[in-house]
Amino acid sequence: MKVKQITVYTTTSASELVADILFDMGCEGVSIYDSADFASLISSDVIWDYVDENAVKPDPVVRVVGCLDEGAYLQPLRERLDALKRGCPFETGSLEISCNTVDSDSWAEEWKKYYSVQHYGRLAVVPEWIDYKAAEGEVVVKMDPGMAFGTGEHESTRICLTLLERIIKGGEKVIDVGCGSGILAAAAIKLGAAEADACDVDPVAVKAAEENSARNGADVRVVFGSIGECARGKYDVILANITADVLISMKDDFKAHIKEGGALIMSGVINSRSAQVEQAICGAGFALETKITDGEWTGYLWR
Repeated sequence: MKVKQITVYTTTSASELVADILFDMGCEGVSIYDSADFASLISSDVIWDYVDENAVKPDPVVRVVGCLDEGAYLQPLRERLDALKRGCPFETGSLEISCNTVDSDSWAEEWKKYYSVQHYGRLAVVPEWIDYKAAEGEVVVKMDPGMAFGTGEHESTRICLTLLERIIKGGEKVIDVGCGSGILAAAAIKLGAAEADACDVDPVAVKAAEENSARNGADVRVVFGSIGECARGKYDVILANITADVLISMKDDFKAHIKEGGALIMSGVINSRSAQVEQAICGAGFALETKITDGEWTGYLWR
């Protein structure tokens, strides 16, 4: 189905009012692209290990984008925006309109083109929309990340999967902390782990992890919360693909829930933070067995 994608150029102050107009005209969803929103996050208490420098460049022009079915909408929209400009007590910007026709079905599926089958030793991570025939002896994990992190494409996930494939021999008890899409826990079960727990503080991730576990026939117990709410005793393998500050803050939790000689697989560490992470984890009593750097990211296998 063809729809019109409409963009209105405005200011931070007026962006919500413009969004309301698009909603009133029938847009089911509206996106606001405002560099000021990201700038406020950067200056907040949120921890950022890595930020693309292009994302923080200031831009006074805010884009409000929505989609409408084909029809006569331009004149009514122009009238609404003109009325807003006349009556608004603050700067609205140009309120210029641009539009283009998009195929709504194709647009919804477009992102899938950027994912492919990923191989890690005997493990193959396959997007569920790809028809894939496994090689003999290959272990296939089917994934649909939805809005959660973890497809096997990102460097930090690649590091974890590489290390996981090396150490799972069969029968292990595994926990994935900050599980995202659930890819690591599902892969552990498919590789031969006896049981796997997974947890995340994002409800979207919890839902995705539950769905991906079912998709793979993997019996993974998924819990909303962190390791304290999820852990059942001690584990042979702890997986944590998070960020440097969170990994450092959880070092004592990892120590409390790992078996003697157990494996702690960590990633999500930007290279510039690796020395700080290594000092903290060593200080908690872990010994470094393997360190992998992939692009700008570092991951580890600790014992």
